Amino acid sequence: MGLSLRTSLALVSVTLLTLAGCAVEQPVEEAVIEIIEEEVVEGPESPRHPLTGVELGSNVVAGPSIAIKIDNTAAGRPQVGIAAADIVFEELVEGGVTRYLAVYHTAVPDEVGPVRSGRPQDADLVRSLGGVFVFSGVGNSNVREIIRGAGLQLVEHDTSGGTPDGQFFFRSSRKPAPLNLHIEAADLLSSYSNLAAPAQQFEFKTDPAESSAVLLGDDVESLRVTFSKAIESVWEWDQASGLYLKFLSNGSPDLDADGTQISATNVLIFTPNYFDVEALPSAKISGIVETVLIATGGKMVEGVFDATALGEPITLHDGEGNPLYLSPGKTFILLAPGAGSTASGVQPGFVTYVSNGETITRNF
Repeated sequence: MGLSLRTSLALVSVTLLTLAGCAVEQPVEEAVIEIIEEEVVEGPESPRHPLTGVELGSNVVAGPSIAIKIDNTAAGRPQVGIAAADIVFEELVEGGVTRYLAVYHTAVPDEVGPVRSGRPQDADLVRSLGGVFVFSGVGNSNVREIIRGAGLQLVEHDTSGGTPDGQFFFRSSRKPAPLNLHIEAADLLSSYSNLAAPAQQFEFKTDPAESSAVLLGDDVESLRVTFSKAIESVWEWDQASGLYLKFLSNGSPDLDADGTQISATNVLIFTPNYFDVEALPSAKISGIVETVLIATGGKMVEGVFDATALGEPITLHDGEGNPLYLSPGKTFILLAPGAGSTASGVQPGFVTYVSNGETITRNF
């Protein structure tokens, strides 16, 4: 009996050990945690003003822009109304001087001047804007036909006699002729209020810190763009205002007639080649892709301006198709002559700028 009990107990012990061993060797299933990533869907970008890139919110852009050709000689300064423009093109003309093509929409002055004559490149610059183009006259009838090809509403002083547009030109007492021709810009534009608003000209980022120059560029405290022996376009970065301020070559502030210093949020340097067209030095714009330097937020980045789509706004990109973004505000565009320029009396331009205390010169 004692032997049978021990045998039974032994069998029970073996069985328990066997079961215990089996329990230890059982695989433990790991819990699987599924991570579901939510897709972030960005809403549509807020509408922007087509010339300044300022977000409109609930406002709606209506009415056309007005582009006006303005003198930029020492005798023609200070200009009336230049500081109010949304976009300004500075173009080289004969005699080594420059003229402005100022585009207004956000604020249209009552008076703008001195109004000067149009040039062949104006047709390419205003074509995508639509609206009204004001100029005093042309060098010859062929230039007039080139400008008419832009398809805008032209208001030319020399052909306005006897038309409703003629009443908006007047001779100012500020300066002698031919630098005293001015235009009642706001009243003129109100007579063409049925025309469409301008198309979006560039791409913008609302936060200046997200503009391409600030993200990708080098510090640029000041820049001096040489068009010719006679003309330099001089700009200095002003941290307090977040603007580039314009100066004359002698260091004096470049002022509007009302005392406002000319300024810009974005300063763009285009480098088109100039050729003689109807015996006038003219920048080749349409159909080209050329270098652009973009100064925004105290920094400057290089890219290209693309004007290959006739009639469409000029685009800015990095050379590989990625857009370059400006900061919302006024834009000044300098059409300095490129290295391939062959127009009579025109030499390639260059830029001198200060970056981190170092002065750098770059030929176009």
